[in-house]
Amino acid sequence: MKVCTRCGAQNQENKKYCVNCQAVLPNIPAATQSPKLSETVMERYYQLKEAGDLVLNGEWTVEEYGEFLESISQVLAKKEQEIREIEIPEEAYDDFAEELEVGFNGIALYNEGIAHMMLYLEDEDPEHIEYGLQLVDEGNESINKAMKVNRENRRKLEEMYIDTSTMM
Repeated sequence: MKVCTRCGAQNQENKKYCVNCQAVLPNIPAATQSPKLSETVMERYYQLKEAGDLVLNGEWTVEEYGEFLESISQVLAKKEQEIREIEIPEEAYDDFAEELEVGFNGIALYNEGIAHMMLYLEDEDPEHIEYGLQLVDEGNESINKAMKVNRENRRKLEEMYIDTSTMM
């Protein structure tokens, strides 16, 4: 199966375009894109690394790599916008401040990494891909930390709810 980088839909191996959104599919089987990790957000990193390897090995053209990076960038921009539009009640903001700061730092590192990888399109210097992947990896670490803080905050809220509901 191939995973669409625009919408995440599963597609048959022989398909060139997504059955859901008609985006050009990367020539990366889902099995090699990444394992599904419930605790991390490494899937995109693995997709970016595999795409970098494909262009460096000559299996993809620079144009195909550029289209891939652009589609990933669009998906991430949409997700970032959705996150930024989440309304957080003012009284709860302090509880979410650390999670938001760490998460947005991770998003910024991710975006910087992809922008750096796009520099490869101009001069085909492999160091752009390598450094971009390093930034994406650092972004993943921050996003994973934000997710951990989120789970801890949820657990605390659930415990508070259970404590107050048993008092009634």
